[in-house]
Amino acid sequence: MITGEQVYWPAYSSGQARLTIDGSEFHHLIRVRRFNIGNQIWVVNGRGVAAQAQIDSIGDSSLDLIVVEEMPHRGELNTELILAVANLKGDHLNLIVEKATELGVQKIIPLLTEHTIKKGVNRKRLERIAIAAMKQSRRSILPEIHEITPFKTAAEGYAEGTHLFCHADESSHSLLNSHKQLYHARRVIIWIGPEGDWSKDEIDFASVSDYTFTGLGPRRLRAETAAIHAVGMVSAILQDPV
Repeated sequence: MITGEQVYWPAYSSGQARLTIDGSEFHHLIRVRRFNIGNQIWVVNGRGVAAQAQIDSIGDSSLDLIVVEEMPHRGELNTELILAVANLKGDHLNLIVEKATELGVQKIIPLLTEHTIKKGVNRKRLERIAIAAMKQSRRSILPEIHEITPFKTAAEGYAEGTHLFCHADESSHSLLNSHKQLYHARRVIIWIGPEGDWSKDEIDFASVSDYTFTGLGPRRLRAETAAIHAVGMVSAILQDPV
């Protein structure tokens, strides 16, 4: 039986013919999902390698798999997509990480901006959310979750690329008008501000850095909605360029 079940096994390397699964992934496959010898699953290492594998034997605490076929970059965009989003109050960043992972983001940078209220992030929790979302969405790359980073530090660290600076202003261009610009980009960075919006200094920095000031429509969106909406639109453009 071939299934869409996907497990995350970072120890898996491209070209490996056999592998052994234990721990929580073994428990889920055998004790919860009741998989048997001969069943096939997908194994991803989070670094772009996905393999279809068949269960060869099952022990008390581990199972052995035979690799049937590899599919590099399964479920991935051809462009590196980065989301730099101001850290938000409550659990809103959890939702952003989950949905951004499903939509193909490769790096997520929680930003410390001048108007950011919440100063810390639970990185381990965010990584667990990203792992679950990667498996569910059948991706092969686990997004890298950064520690909270000052806006200008993040901007200096990712100077190269196409920068979409999301800002609700009459002078901002519709994201859809960036279609051709995005299609030829090797890296796209989406910048999302905090609940209190970007500061004047941050807006001026983006302006002198030649960021593309990007609008997301006529409605005022919450920061988490803006992040998911922007990532979804860019992902769709990158995946199906016209």
